[in-house]
Amino acid sequence: VPCAKWSGSRLRVPAGTLNVDEETYRKAFVDTAEEAVEMCNEVGYPVMLKASEGGGGKGIRTVHKPEDVPALFKAVKEEVKNCHILVMKLLTNVRHLEVQLLADRYGDCIPVRTRDCTVQRRHQKVIEEGPVYNIEDEKIKHMEACAVRLAKAVGYSG
Repeated sequence: VPCAKWSGSRLRVPAGTLNVDEETYRKAFVDTAEEAVEMCNEVGYPVMLKASEGGGGKGIRTVHKPEDVPALFKAVKEEVKNCHILVMKLLTNVRHLEVQLLADRYGDCIPVRTRDCTVQRRHQKVIEEGPVYNIEDEKIKHMEACAVRLAKAVGYSG
């Protein structure tokens, strides 16, 4: 699956790997403001500093220049305590599309529908509109197939 550049982009695990060793896992995150500056420079500005346990608009900051990284890194660390922080390339003029799944404990999984969560304020969804519109049917089918394959691979149930 294509992915935006982020702090884990340089890491590789064998195809089919479901469990990532601790050492590789830790390399996907930044632990200090200095590491954050280095990784932001590697990923390329503008970037997002994101807390792994964030959500609802918490633990996420946009960074446009290196001199802002230390203060924004500190803000993310203080806002969402005791979690990993990753660096992600900021994408603009894109849509936030999701696939909802229904999966049971027997390994059955189906896509229920898609939704467009693009309308956001302060990195939090304001409106979820479904189903997704103005996207080719083939892309939607591909998104759904990928979501189902991933859910089955990790034993998702819900």
